[in-house]
Amino acid sequence: METAIRWAPSSTTAEQRFLSVDVTGKTFRLCRVTGFDGKNLEHEVLSTHTKVPAFRAFDWSPVDESLVAVGQSSGDATVLRLSSENAESISFPIRHQRYCNAVSFSRHGLLAAGLDRVRNDFCLNIWDVNQRMINKGPKGYVEPLRKLASSEPITSVKFFRDQPDVLVTGVKGQYVRIYDLREGPGNPSLQFPTRCVHNLAINSLDENYIASCYPTNDPTICLWDRRASSRFNVTGGANMLESGHPGPALDFKNVFGPKTSLWSLRFSKTKRGCLGALSNTGGFKTFDIVKEYLSEEYRMSMEETLGQGSFHTYPEQIYTKSIRDVLSPFNHPTRGCKESDRVVAFDFLNLSTSSEPTAVTLAGNGRVGLVTVQPPSPPVRLSSQGVLIRGSSENHLDFTELRPAFGDQTKISEVIESIREANLSALEERKLSQGGRTARSDARVKDPLSSRESRERNLSVGTLGQPLTAEEALALMTVNRLRCKEGYLFDETRNKRILADDPQLQCLWDWVERARSDSSDEPMIINGLDFNYLGVYDIWNNDLGQSYDSRHIGPSGDESPSISESIIEIVREQLRLPESKGCQTARPEHRRLCLRLCGAAQSHRELEELVKRLSADDQHTKAAALAVFQDEAKLAYQALRSHTPTQAHKLLAMAIAGAAKGDTDLDWEETCAEIAKELTDPYARAILALVSKGDWKSVIHESTLPLRHRIEVALRWLPDAELSGYLKETIAEVIRQGDIEGIVLTGLGHSALDLFQSYINKFNDVQTPVLAMSHTVPRFIRTGWGRARYEAWREAYRWQMNSWKLQLERARFDVGSRKFAVSWDGRKLIEPPRQQVSLTCNYCTRPLTQHDASSQLSPSATGEVVHQTAGNPLGTAVMSGMVCARCGRPMPRCGVCTLWMGSPDPMSRACIAADAGQEQRKPTEADIMRRFIVFCINCNHGFHAHHAREWFAKHNVCPVAECSCICDR
Repeated sequence: METAIRWAPSSTTAEQRFLSVDVTGKTFRLCRVTGFDGKNLEHEVLSTHTKVPAFRAFDWSPVDESLVAVGQSSGDATVLRLSSENAESISFPIRHQRYCNAVSFSRHGLLAAGLDRVRNDFCLNIWDVNQRMINKGPKGYVEPLRKLASSEPITSVKFFRDQPDVLVTGVKGQYVRIYDLREGPGNPSLQFPTRCVHNLAINSLDENYIASCYPTNDPTICLWDRRASSRFNVTGGANMLESGHPGPALDFKNVFGPKTSLWSLRFSKTKRGCLGALSNTGGFKTFDIVKEYLSEEYRMSMEETLGQGSFHTYPEQIYTKSIRDVLSPFNHPTRGCKESDRVVAFDFLNLSTSSEPTAVTLAGNGRVGLVTVQPPSPPVRLSSQGVLIRGSSENHLDFTELRPAFGDQTKISEVIESIREANLSALEERKLSQGGRTARSDARVKDPLSSRESRERNLSVGTLGQPLTAEEALALMTVNRLRCKEGYLFDETRNKRILADDPQLQCLWDWVERARSDSSDEPMIINGLDFNYLGVYDIWNNDLGQSYDSRHIGPSGDESPSISESIIEIVREQLRLPESKGCQTARPEHRRLCLRLCGAAQSHRELEELVKRLSADDQHTKAAALAVFQDEAKLAYQALRSHTPTQAHKLLAMAIAGAAKGDTDLDWEETCAEIAKELTDPYARAILALVSKGDWKSVIHESTLPLRHRIEVALRWLPDAELSGYLKETIAEVIRQGDIEGIVLTGLGHSALDLFQSYINKFNDVQTPVLAMSHTVPRFIRTGWGRARYEAWREAYRWQMNSWKLQLERARFDVGSRKFAVSWDGRKLIEPPRQQVSLTCNYCTRPLTQHDASSQLSPSATGEVVHQTAGNPLGTAVMSGMVCARCGRPMPRCGVCTLWMGSPDPMSRACIAADAGQEQRKPTEADIMRRFIVFCINCNHGFHAHHAREWFAKHNVCPVAECSCICDR
């Protein structure tokens, strides 16, 4: 300790003082606060005392602020008066010189001095300062009022404020010991065995708690409750203590790290249970310590047993509520400072502007400042439903609930579009207001985003510079849950409607819909090979990859058929795909099948119908582009001139007409290129790219165009070698980027798993990959890492649906995905789940399904097993009730109608007879409930479900006689 600072306990809002101590300079300064600039504390020096002997410890009188006691290296304790340097000091010398390690004033004017050990001498002396000041005697040796701790070195000492005649000391390496000076020398004292005996601090707001520490080599702080201490007879010397002594109420190990020392330990004077600790590196921490809640009933019972007020005389359970880093050490990698600017001393104020304590700090460079402990961060919890609960740091009963914007009733696609439109428009306005015309011109020159980058930008709303509101962010976080709730599953048409905000995902499900249609009609199976759900890359390269064994459906002994010849037969014989315009190629059938996988128009008539439909839907440029891709310039011109075209459409039609004449030159190319820079429509840019240069590669390199159209152009117009290279580069890029458009290349095979893994890593969306890959796993991907990866995704998605409380949707997913787990001939590839719920006999516990539950019967095609046995509710026989096949006992009686459960309800049969002529009418919930039975989980009484509903609509108590169970809780 080279410097120290102490806040005056008598300070008020009008008059605030503190004591600055320079140990090495042997100076005390009493200062008054004059101002605070938010960081540094402005002050003036009221008095300075420089005639101070060399000292190792000091204490400021809590009663008379003009008195300071110092413990000298010689062992003497000296009392100085700050009001005047000329005032005579009061010295308390000792017989045997040794270090004085600690001094402490009491509120009754006593002074305690803790000394180093010397043989056969006491190490704790107590003097009466008031008596010495009144009786100004000689400066020689004065007999102490009390002498304690024979031959036991004292490291720290503190007087209690509520009991001024009681003090706590640290006995070096052995004990924290409490002495009551009102008791005789032979009376026992209280002590805790520990090595944490330094920097004693007493909680002034609850003096039952004492803090001490071990300052070096793994600094440790211990908190003691004086009500839990043991008795030790000091007259017998330092006898060995028996085992079982109470330990600390709390301890904090490795507080500041192994190579750091703990310099100071102080309790807050304004906040109960707040303990501050300072390290030699300037690290400042606070520990919030609170008592465990005990009910009023427990307090009363304890006081009735042990007497009035006894509750407060026994130790209470405490715990650490929070630990906060108030100031970082100077060597912190990110929040550090100069070593000279680090805090080297602190003390808590006796007043604060907030509920958190404020401390006065002294830096190494001599600057005095104030630091207020920041309140702990309020508790925040995010539910799986997307509801954010934010608590209050001051009132634990107060909290704020934030819900997603627009609620659960609005379609999620509309929610996303609204948030995206508002956020992006605000972002553009801010950019324009900041940059003005320069920003607008720069935006034109900058290359437009590719189709993948455009989608990623739309999905990155809120990270582009324009922040979202909490409600908007919560809405985007619950996209998958709301899609699932709206029915996002295996119905491709419904999925595309739900995904109205994401055209790329719509294209994915459009591809899946075509592939699923081919799979159901079996046009892609030939020569014992199954080509369903393959992508363009696999077809072009005649590669079935790792799924060859599962796609080879012929007998195992047959010779492996040729993949290339099988593709030619599919195109010519089963699909009968017509020829179309394109470049010269050695594999025309492969190109035609790949074009079909891309969703391209197969014939001129189909193209004409598509162009007319798009033009009527105000998609003139897309209609024209699709015609241009098939070298149908006239059809493209007609598409741009029909259905109320705009001026831009007419200009684009003129460009197509001009290019068709073949009289283009350099000026023409430059003009088209300049116009293309102004456009954002990918189809218009693709048309201009072609008509300006007449090169199909310029269309393929137009990254704003959707990937499937670029692949279509490549399949029609690139030579075989260039096409192979382009497809290889493109599939590697889409897998690396997790581009969902790349599914047209990968299909739903092993390559798709790699693509979806990148997609999940980028967007944290496991929902779409699981739903898409359910079509091919385990049909084509049955073993190995691919199956294991999919199963991990599948279980994660099932866990998500359960956490969303969408168990019904999860059940639909389980059932729907199992329907795909069949081979081409309808054979099931996975076992059906075992029966999870069954009715058992109350007497012999045998299942009432009339068969041995341990044997798993082979399910029928529908998965439903009906046992035509007497007494079974699914059987045809009308019995008086269901009986156990083993013991012959019936099911319990209904608590309302007293008929055997499992027997037909007469009222139910009357209703069925009355409705016999309305078989087409959809059954109501009441009709369905007549077939169910329910049981109370408290009293175990059973009822027909509709009877229970009618009874408990008017009552709460069980209808069974002499049963007082409140079933309807």
